[in-house]
Amino acid sequence: MGFLFVMQVFFVQAQSKYQQDFNFFWETINIEYAYFDAKQTNWKNVKEVYKKKLASIKEDWEFTYLIELMKHELYDPHFTLNRNLAFSFRLIPNDLDAHITVKNNKYYIDDIRQDYKITESILKIGDEILKVNGEDLEVILKRNYPESIKNPNDEVKEYFANLIFTGRHNEPRNITVRQNGNIKTVALEKATAIVKSNKLLEFTTLKNNIGYIKINNSLGNNNVIKQFPKAVDQLQNTKAIIIDLRNTHSGGNTDVAKAIMGKFIQKEIPYQIHERVGLEREFGIKRKYIEILSPLKKPYLKPVYVLVSRWTGSVGEAIGQGFSNISTATVVGTKMAQLLGAINCRTLQNSKLRYCYPFEKLYSTSEIPREDFKPQIQTKNYKETYLKVMQIIHGQKR
Repeated sequence: MGFLFVMQVFFVQAQSKYQQDFNFFWETINIEYAYFDAKQTNWKNVKEVYKKKLASIKEDWEFTYLIELMKHELYDPHFTLNRNLAFSFRLIPNDLDAHITVKNNKYYIDDIRQDYKITESILKIGDEILKVNGEDLEVILKRNYPESIKNPNDEVKEYFANLIFTGRHNEPRNITVRQNGNIKTVALEKATAIVKSNKLLEFTTLKNNIGYIKINNSLGNNNVIKQFPKAVDQLQNTKAIIIDLRNTHSGGNTDVAKAIMGKFIQKEIPYQIHERVGLEREFGIKRKYIEILSPLKKPYLKPVYVLVSRWTGSVGEAIGQGFSNISTATVVGTKMAQLLGAINCRTLQNSKLRYCYPFEKLYSTSEIPREDFKPQIQTKNYKETYLKVMQIIHGQKR
């Protein structure tokens, strides 16, 4: 027993710091990542492929890049690192200003982020993406596809098309498209808001006594817990309230979510279902529970309309789905960011690289996966969503 222990200690000490961190990273994801069943990824194959690359690593930046590539093997925008390199791709959906979809192996813009500088360019919804920085998109895609996946499906292709569209930190973005039969190239800066607000939320009363509250990507700031209910209180005499979650790409926390939804109910209701997949994988024990939403004082009981978009991410998505359980609420918009589950974060001991990954699956109370949620009233794009809700409020056809 003593001899085996000594040999084990010797083996660990003989490993380089990168080998130790590599093994811990791979094993953590192998046990705890919640969505292997939804992925084409062969995680065991990932270990073998990248273990061979590990031997040549001498510096921290090289190790960071290795982990970054392993992360992309899961093509999961909810899987993030706290460190990037100059040539790393920017983040989805944070740094994405147009959403790309794939149809018959062609790539099209199907939504454009309003209030961003891309709206000042010639790019339009329906444009086919042909090249990025003068190189065929298909060539770039093949160079960046996961090594563990031999025949990528459309979900893989769409993830990498959007990743490439965000651009790398150290490269320009010159996008060549086919637009109405004509080939055009446009130079884009990184995704940039036209006007940046330093307010966590903004609210006003629109024409015909309609309340409007816009959340400025602040669902992770606990100050919203106090500010949002106060905003609703000041809009108590309106005929209806619009809550705009279309720009909440960074996610947030559950306390903020409950402070928002709790203002529109009178009694406790089910909110969402959590499932800890890793526990069952490791120990054979399923941990699954229903989270409860509790009411706040002075609830608003008139109609509420919740606007969502491709840039409604994580906790924003949970709020959108949660509102669909509230009888006075109607969710209006496109598909959301489809960020998977609830995340857990760990830090590698030697490299100090921090990684956050989905470790819990999340469902609606009717057991629909959050990433599959569809608004009650669906629109084609970000801009149309606001126009549609105004039509609904003013009694026009849906």
